[in-house]
Amino acid sequence: MFLAEAGAAAVGLGVMGILVVAIIWYILVIIGDWKIFEKAGKPGWHSLIPFLNLYDEYDLCWNGSMGIVYMVALGVSTFLTSGSEDVEVTGFKAIVAGVLAIVALVLRIIQSNKLAKAFGHGIGFTLFLIVFERIARVILGFGSSEYEGPQ
Repeated sequence: MFLAEAGAAAVGLGVMGILVVAIIWYILVIIGDWKIFEKAGKPGWHSLIPFLNLYDEYDLCWNGSMGIVYMVALGVSTFLTSGSEDVEVTGFKAIVAGVLAIVALVLRIIQSNKLAKAFGHGIGFTLFLIVFERIARVILGFGSSEYEGPQ
């Protein structure tokens, strides 16, 4: 009986430890994004506001209207594929949703490249942004990289 209680307590501490690490990581990500915006001359709190943060990020590296195109492509694609689980997405609706999802993906990859270049980095950092976006953004925020503007 004692071993079962000790095991349950250990599991509880493990879960609590994971939760604490996750909260600390989330706070680092928020601060890193805030610092990226401040380095680029934008108010840091813009990084906290959904849609505004995407618009501003695209504005930093490209232009804001491409951020709107990205949000619309992603939103419409998601809308077309969401709904009842009993309904299959087929035909024209599926094709449009797929094309818009690909457009959103391509825009996000290009944005990662432009963000890396705006902070003076090359293709290696672009790939790092694509694969490990959150880690790369924390490095951009806390690191010595300086904003050079759209390239």
